Amino acid sequence: MTEIKSKDAVNKGWKTQIRSILLLLSVLIFGLFFSAETVEYVKEGMNLAINCVIPSSFPFMIISDIYVTYGNPENIRLLQKAFCTLFGFSHKGIAPFIFGNVGGFPIGAKMVSDLYSSGELKKDEAERLLPMCNNPSCAFIVGGVGLGIYGDVKVGFILLGAVYLATIICGVLVRINGAEFNISNDISKQKYSFVESVKGAGTSSVSIVSFISLFSVITGIIKKRVKYSPFSYVAFALLEVSGAVKYSSELIDFSPDIALSLTAFSLGFGGICVGMQSSAFTSPSGLGMKKYYLIKLLEGVIASTLTSLFFLLIE
Repeated sequence: MTEIKSKDAVNKGWKTQIRSILLLLSVLIFGLFFSAETVEYVKEGMNLAINCVIPSSFPFMIISDIYVTYGNPENIRLLQKAFCTLFGFSHKGIAPFIFGNVGGFPIGAKMVSDLYSSGELKKDEAERLLPMCNNPSCAFIVGGVGLGIYGDVKVGFILLGAVYLATIICGVLVRINGAEFNISNDISKQKYSFVESVKGAGTSSVSIVSFISLFSVITGIIKKRVKYSPFSYVAFALLEVSGAVKYSSELIDFSPDIALSLTAFSLGFGGICVGMQSSAFTSPSGLGMKKYYLIKLLEGVIASTLTSLFFLLIE
């Protein structure tokens, strides 16, 4: 028995040493071959985050804190009834659904996490709601993608409609019967601190910049070495949404249908980068991300399919 334990300890020791050596070699190789270009990709990621993402998300983070504390969703009873009946959520999910789709990610993730932590959403409900309220903002899809990248605001509205419709379809598909429509005023009366809200928004913004910069390095290295290959398009679509839509748009002259379908998938799925930004809010509260990725993947496929069907019909 002692000999077996001794052999297990030796094997574990060798595995630990091999793992350490491989990690050390990886660090050395990365430092030797990728350090110079990494600096440029980090700068690109930080510029994107600071110039585009943070200005739109920062104020919404503070506003969402105020709403979670003082909001009164029972004042819009018709919207409550439609939301609860269609998706099977309680009325508490209305605010993150609206804020997350209008203000863009990761506002919805923050609100869902806050509502779950305060006991206003059940765990399963919060995990199903999370992917539905973690979409790109209206301004990003219509202005940034439609007008800014494709030069046509109508394309932006088509993509926006595809993403929103895909979100609704997914919400219906994952609906669980038995949710109760409740119009009582049971918002928790938690104490609100503007100072803490601003400080929290600042901390969250640093986290967002970090994730975008990291994925800017990853996608930059991929694009430089495997440019214009099926692997690179799939990798971009799965990793980071802003880089993915720019990369997909380069196919517009070759095949507009493929370019717009890939763009719609990227907008619907959101990318692993957005998932990690969201997990920065959900992990401390104990919410899992497995359902999030599965539902967002389905949402991306549906958005892509809807976009393809639309342009097929108008041809």
